[in-house]
Amino acid sequence: MVEIRATRPEERRAAANVVSAALLHSQPDDEAWEKSVPSWDGADSLSAWDGDACVGHAAGYRVDTIVPGGARLATSAVSRVGVAATARRRGVATALMRQLVTEAAARGQVLASLRASEAVIYSRFGFGVAGLASEIRFRPGESGPLRGVAPGSMRILPIDELLDVVPPLYDHVATRPGIITRPEFLWKRYLEDALKAGGDAHYIAVHADPGGVDDGFVHYFVKWSDESFEDGAGIGEFFDLFGATPGVELALWSYLADIDLVRTWTASERPVDDVVRLAMPNQRAYSIRNGGWDEQWLRLLDVDAALTARTYGDTTSSVTIAVDDDLLAHNTGVWHVDSNGAKRLGGVNPDSADLATDIAALSATYLGGFRWSALAAAGRVQVADAEALAAADTLFLSPVAPFCGSFF
Repeated sequence: MVEIRATRPEERRAAANVVSAALLHSQPDDEAWEKSVPSWDGADSLSAWDGDACVGHAAGYRVDTIVPGGARLATSAVSRVGVAATARRRGVATALMRQLVTEAAARGQVLASLRASEAVIYSRFGFGVAGLASEIRFRPGESGPLRGVAPGSMRILPIDELLDVVPPLYDHVATRPGIITRPEFLWKRYLEDALKAGGDAHYIAVHADPGGVDDGFVHYFVKWSDESFEDGAGIGEFFDLFGATPGVELALWSYLADIDLVRTWTASERPVDDVVRLAMPNQRAYSIRNGGWDEQWLRLLDVDAALTARTYGDTTSSVTIAVDDDLLAHNTGVWHVDSNGAKRLGGVNPDSADLATDIAALSATYLGGFRWSALAAAGRVQVADAEALAAADTLFLSPVAPFCGSFF
């Protein structure tokens, strides 16, 4: 009989070993384990035990997610999900995920978010793909001067300022739907290479407006090889690039474009509506190498709190939506949504709703990255009123594509 329980501090390393093996990674050595301990301190960790053997694990970090309109909702950032190969097909992952979701909802967390190693697993637990990202390549020598660049100045941060400047600046300027707050351990992981001398040279450059107020930053480094030296240029890679306005983001792109000895910049995670592509005379200088990968899986844990927290598009039309959630019964019901907001309708027959769907499809539409009509065309939404379907598209659409930019 497999037991699911909160992971005790002395059991964490055994759980970590199971997750590493499940993902076909090597088990952490002592140094790597000690480095990871702070990330376990902040996790809501569940593990599965068959006698004295750990056979599975799942955890959630406590973060906030920005939703359309700017509200920040309490979120369980689900991570470190894995089951031992010897315990597969025994319902261990199902038991772990169902308990993790149920406990997160009981704590008052409104959303759950995750990054999926496999795309076929998590819809069973009510998750839907709510945000996409692109892997890109940028060749500044071919782009031409960027239009729309905000005025201001750039500076490179010294190592001793990184932790004081970057996290609060991120909190201020990273405002897209889907952005999450980053716990301290995640910041230390993201900035680890920039915080130490030696190894790859990582830099963080900050943009300030004409009044001297910081309003954006980019984190980058350059890879060198024998071929790089022969060509006289390295390949640059950047991680975070966030600005308070599109113009500030373009200023950060322009800064990268002007760096000598770099002919190509790459990034593995960029918004699908990246503004820079339309700002360059030669749009082919920005190429998408892996477009629209499923960056952000989302699950609404409290439909009422989630729907009432976000804002909606400007239309005189409205829609009623029936939602079914076979795990969290409090989410099953009917909601009325118009441009003024959402409210639950008590005593309404779900069969009378304009649209009917499950919690996974609702979660996919929530951040505004997917249209209700697209999900209906895919057979995931039942439509009683075609005009209401068009209204739902307008109401839920976000002016900018959802994007997270954080891997946890």
